Amino acid sequence: MQLLNHSVIEVVQILVSIFFSIVFFQSGIDKIIDRDGNVSFFKDHFNKTPLQGVTALMLTMLTMLELATATVCFLGCFNSLIYRSSVFIFFGLILCAIVLLLLLFGQRIAKDYVGAADITIYFILCIITIMSFK
Repeated sequence: MQLLNHSVIEVVQILVSIFFSIVFFQSGIDKIIDRDGNVSFFKDHFNKTPLQGVTALMLTMLTMLELATATVCFLGCFNSLIYRSSVFIFFGLILCAIVLLLLLFGQRIAKDYVGAADITIYFILCIITIMSFK
């Protein structure tokens, strides 16, 4: 079965890439718009952890990574639709996996096991989609 000359797998890859573009653009933009609130949250969240002294730096790095990931995924959608190449989607998903692992690490260090479990769902979607590439 095909849709607009794309196989079902390619369509799924495009849709997942759009999904992660939305997730990471929203998250990155929120971290910019409400930086003070996010710094406050990070300081409180990592208060009793070895990461407590680097929360502002972590927030900046995470924001840049999220926006870069969203951009690569977003460009991947257009590249796939126009040139039928999914290389940007693949690398966007690799970036997604890295960002999600960093978020998981932070949640586990902060002993926020519910938050870590929520990230796991996104990670599973990401890994399954990465596995769809030949």
